[in-house]
Amino acid sequence: MHRLIAHPGLPPRLVKSVQVRWRTLDDGTFFLRWQIDGANDVILPPIAGRQRADDLWNTTCFELFIDMGEGAYREFNFSPSGQWAAYDFSSYRQLARNAVLEEAPIVDVRQEAAVIAGGVKLPIRALSGGKAASLCAVIEENGGLLSFWSNAHHKEKPDFHDPTCFELDFAAPENS
Repeated sequence: MHRLIAHPGLPPRLVKSVQVRWRTLDDGTFFLRWQIDGANDVILPPIAGRQRADDLWNTTCFELFIDMGEGAYREFNFSPSGQWAAYDFSSYRQLARNAVLEEAPIVDVRQEAAVIAGGVKLPIRALSGGKAASLCAVIEENGGLLSFWSNAHHKEKPDFHDPTCFELDFAAPENS
């Protein structure tokens, strides 16, 4: 279980915590599960279907960054709408291309009064070569308030691309 930290410069209003688990399933699928506690005021984008889309981080969105070595990294965005994005970067904020995935990620979100739980499944091959990771979330609350959550923040402003935040060992996700 990884507990994300809200960036201190842009704190949430009601959200109390964001937690993430990851594991590799027996069928070779990589599974991420996010949970937002204190989600009474969280805005979820409308369901849009399982398709690639850009700018998902403008509202509630879950993100995964994978260090691919030598400064290169892959960014994944998973929207509660069902949409997703994947990008390959050659170095810090230097977009190389849209990442090509053999299969589209499957995003599923459930909302209760004060808890939102989201799950993402994607083929483990989409993460091949990953060395370290960063788990992130952008959470929008009523009134357009955005908070930025990550396993680490090292800059004055939120920066999920900051390679010093790729602190999580990605060599061996938990099996189950």
